[in-house]
Amino acid sequence: MRNCRKLLVEERGATAIVVVSSLVMIFAFAVIAIDMSLIQLAKCQLQNAADAAAIAGAIAMAEAVGDQAAGTAGAITFAGYNTAVQDTEKPVVISAADVTFPEANRIRVRTHRTEATGDPVSLYFLKVLDPVVSNLGNVSAVASASIFPVSGSDCLKPWCFPDKWDDTNNDSLYDVGEFYDPDITGYKIPDHLGVQIILKLINSSASPRMGWFYAVNFAPINTGEPVITGANAYREWIWTCEPYMISIGDQLQIEPGNMIGPTGQGVRDLIDLDPNAYWDASTGTVQGSDFPTSPRIIKVATFDPSVGTESDASGRDYLTVVKIVVVFVESLQGKEVIGRFMRKLTDGEICTDCSEGFLYRAVLVE
Repeated sequence: MRNCRKLLVEERGATAIVVVSSLVMIFAFAVIAIDMSLIQLAKCQLQNAADAAAIAGAIAMAEAVGDQAAGTAGAITFAGYNTAVQDTEKPVVISAADVTFPEANRIRVRTHRTEATGDPVSLYFLKVLDPVVSNLGNVSAVASASIFPVSGSDCLKPWCFPDKWDDTNNDSLYDVGEFYDPDITGYKIPDHLGVQIILKLINSSASPRMGWFYAVNFAPINTGEPVITGANAYREWIWTCEPYMISIGDQLQIEPGNMIGPTGQGVRDLIDLDPNAYWDASTGTVQGSDFPTSPRIIKVATFDPSVGTESDASGRDYLTVVKIVVVFVESLQGKEVIGRFMRKLTDGEICTDCSEGFLYRAVLVE
């Protein structure tokens, strides 16, 4: 009997040890399940905030033509639009010290919930397991975005005009021997931002003139897709979007018909889409628009004036795209389309070896 009692006592002691050990393990799992979940949640939220801030900062920097102060301000603002867990969900606050520029067209943003920055994550059980440490978690995230020029895009208007050249005799006609280089004499960033341009339709048989455009057809003839001609498609594509990707090097067939009437109709329809939009010279921006981006901000192809019009084996006249520019259509005055050069964020083909252009993309690279 004494042996039985002794055995029962020993079993109770062993059971107590097992229970205590199990409780410790359960508590440890609770630390992992709760505290680590908070850490992981904060990490995901901070990464989202860093990604958004980097993209916003890159866009702001691009719109300000490389101004890093504008990029910093954009990143700080957009980081604050996001929240991350602290003791409760709170806005993500960063400072200029959290924004760096590893390269001229690249911005890097760090978001944080750390003791060093005064915004750590409040945990629940960590201090119970280890009294030496605080109940505070340290988490951070990093993202980088770069600005790339775009060499191809859709939704271009069915126009193509000569890129700018050195018109030595100021007659607006390209004369053999006059100097042209797309990166030196051509329309470019930042030189022509906000500069007014007058666009006027040119007869398909006439010589290139500064600011005069040819009516063109889509799709490009070098792609093998059917080329759509005629006034109806031409007029519609002025105020809507053509669906083809147009890239530098593409060949655009010149529309042989008289497009004076369809041009005026299309431009008037385009302006009527957003009649209150106007160019604000003091800020160099479009104001009064009913849209986040006014439909009157258009994309147009340019061609090399030293080459001019060319003909294929079938005798069709075409132009080769050397650049895509962005213009805000201010007004239609008679047969003249008055516009301002702008810069535009867009989807499209990234060009890693192109000079800075009117079209750009902001892309996460880290």
